[in-house]
Amino acid sequence: MPSTIHHRPGSSELRLRARREAAGFLRDLPVPADPAAPLRACAEAMSQASTPAEVHVLTELAAGGENAGLIALRNLLRAAGARCREQGDVQLATRYERTGDLLNIADRVLFQLGVDLLTSFYDTSPEASEVGTVLVGGPEGAST
Repeated sequence: MPSTIHHRPGSSELRLRARREAAGFLRDLPVPADPAAPLRACAEAMSQASTPAEVHVLTELAAGGENAGLIALRNLLRAAGARCREQGDVQLATRYERTGDLLNIADRVLFQLGVDLLTSFYDTSPEASEVGTVLVGGPEGAST
C-alpha cells in the first residue's frame, strides 16, 4: 500500500495564500498601501543629517513616542496576541506578546541612545556650554 505524502507549503507559499485571501479585507480598510513609507523617508533623510540633533530628531520621528513606527508595531503585535488568545491559541499569543515586549525594550534603548547622543554633543560644543552657563547661573542679579 503506497504511503500518502502530504505537501506542507513553505513560508513563501503561505504568505502568498494569506495575501490573496485577505486582499478584499485589506481593500476595505483605511490602511496605507505602504505603511513603511514614513520610516523609509526618515532613513533616506538620515544621509542629509549633519548634526547630532538632526540625527536624533529623525530617529525619534521614526521610532520614538506613542505615534511612531516602533510603538505602533508593538501595539499591532499586542493586538495580534490578544486576537490569538481570543481564538484559543495561547502559545502563539504569548509569542506575539513577547515579540511586542522586545520592541518595547528597543524603544527604551533608542530613547537612551538619543539622550546619550545629545549629551555627548551638547556637553562638548562651545555654544552649549555658554547656554548652560546662562541657564544655570541666570542673568546677573537674578534671585535663584
